Amino acid sequence: MIEEELREAFARHEEQAPPLDPLRRAIDALAARRRRRRTATRSGAAAVAMALALAVPVQLWRGDLLPSIPLVGSDSVAAAPTGPLNLLLLGLDQRGDMGDARADTIMLVHLPADGSAAYLVSIERDVAVEIPGEGRRKINGAYTVGGAQGARQVVERLTGVRVDAVAEVGFAALRPVIDALGPLPFCLPQRVTSQHTGRFYPAGCREHTGAEVEDLVRQRQGMPHGGYDRDRIGQRVLLGLVKKAGDRALLSDFGMVSRLASTPGITLHTGDLSLLGLAMRLDRVEAADVVGVSQPTFRPVTYDGWPYEQLDPQVAPELFAALRGDTMNEFVLLHPAWVIQK
Repeated sequence: MIEEELREAFARHEEQAPPLDPLRRAIDALAARRRRRRTATRSGAAAVAMALALAVPVQLWRGDLLPSIPLVGSDSVAAAPTGPLNLLLLGLDQRGDMGDARADTIMLVHLPADGSAAYLVSIERDVAVEIPGEGRRKINGAYTVGGAQGARQVVERLTGVRVDAVAEVGFAALRPVIDALGPLPFCLPQRVTSQHTGRFYPAGCREHTGAEVEDLVRQRQGMPHGGYDRDRIGQRVLLGLVKKAGDRALLSDFGMVSRLASTPGITLHTGDLSLLGLAMRLDRVEAADVVGVSQPTFRPVTYDGWPYEQLDPQVAPELFAALRGDTMNEFVLLHPAWVIQK
């Protein structure tokens, strides 16, 4: 009797229970969507993270550095480099004489050894430095005098940080890249009035065209914090590129990479660092874990009657020590005012 009652109870519960196949399919679909979102985000970071990764697929597609990249299936396959990496991004304004180009955006991209994040550390263009053979000058003049290698050496002397690779990205190259990818989403914390076109850009979050981005990254006159505000715009542009490339899963879109490869004004110098290894290392970075760092206020100084900018004498040494010691996570916790709000 008891056995029959139990059978009836189980039968009733079977009728009330939902079918398992649709539930299983829904769970599988959700997991697949999450995997695709994660893959797209990582592809975006690998493809465009801090514009260095934008230069990576462009140069891979051009074949400029192919001799240093082992072919898939060969006996020797490049491995992602271990330990912390520091990559130098130079944003170049080349509207005039190419011989007078200056690096008006100077940014160190720090990749911690544990792969937990990526830090964009801006160095303001007017910081006073010693340039070999030139004496004291603004740091953006280091590129004018010595090109990418000269800028690299000056940044290394200023910070004590070893630079593992350098990317040169002309401001004019941003327009065709963004036009190819589609309007770029990022936020402006305040209204910007262009000193070059007279255009007004409202505060807030919206999508920007290639022409708008090219215009915005040049703005510093009339900004409350001058070059620092321009650096922050540049960092927000890069964060927008990471998101856009993630949405587009750029590395899997060979047609798009081919279009980007025809863009002049993007050059990557890796030295002894494997290009494929660098791309693999950048692929570890999640887009949400890209952190912008910049000095928050002016510290003007005059030398020989010329205005310069100086780094904070207390916090800047801490920043450079954190880059050298691979402790940037601790630095941003101690100095939240130096962190760019997304």
